[in-house]
Amino acid sequence: MYRAASLLPLPAGDIHLWLCPHGDSGDPALDASYHALLTPQELRQKDRFHFARDRHRYLMTRVLVRTILSRYAPIAPHDWRFANGPFGRPRIDADPVIEETRGLDFNLSHTAGLIVLAIARDIELGVDVENIRRAAVLEAVDHFFAPAEARSLDALPTALQPHRFFELWTLKESYIKARGMGLQIPLDSFAFALDSPGDVGFALADPHGNASWHFQQLQPTPDHMVALCSSTDARIVCRETSPLQWERSLEVRTTRASKISPLSPIPPS
Repeated sequence: MYRAASLLPLPAGDIHLWLCPHGDSGDPALDASYHALLTPQELRQKDRFHFARDRHRYLMTRVLVRTILSRYAPIAPHDWRFANGPFGRPRIDADPVIEETRGLDFNLSHTAGLIVLAIARDIELGVDVENIRRAAVLEAVDHFFAPAEARSLDALPTALQPHRFFELWTLKESYIKARGMGLQIPLDSFAFALDSPGDVGFALADPHGNASWHFQQLQPTPDHMVALCSSTDARIVCRETSPLQWERSLEVRTTRASKISPLSPIPPS
């Protein structure tokens, strides 16, 4: 069985957030090492992408998941197996289960220039990263966001609206990913209130729904915004890596976090 030099501890209540910067292409020799870690199915999936930059990003995401999971359990990167949940979310398929894989879960997001991998034990979690240098799709707000979110964004000066859009979008994506249901959850069925600096208020349209989710937002680079949703008030520990090359601890300040109590239910529109 594979044994890492030293497995990383992952205490209860911690979420490890791994940041992987990437370009549009890689070193051919290193990429060959990456290819050796993927399954035939993953290699076929990579080759379905039309553009080389998308093939490279897919390769990096799969290698990141495999190599980083091996920092927490004595399983070789190429031996990890995954199964999709009812709505397509990948989960660890550990058979036979070993102690280090019990409760271990992850969620992944990527955008131009950065891949983010969140790992925890016995915590439901979802993560989203967006490149905030791209154009904000402001016209989507009135059609897909909750009315209160649209009104709050419209009240801002025009120059501040793109930043608020990405704050809302990453938070909303992190929530639906934590729920593991994707767009089966309508984007207007829950809302965030961000008018108080540093705070994240959260409300559900269903007054009987479980609103006890916790949110944290970070901006690890000038170009990227990250939001994390978790089922408990977790401590985030950030690390940066280039798979099979290096890794290091990283201090990233939280820019927003959940208020102590959730908002009232969303009023009918």
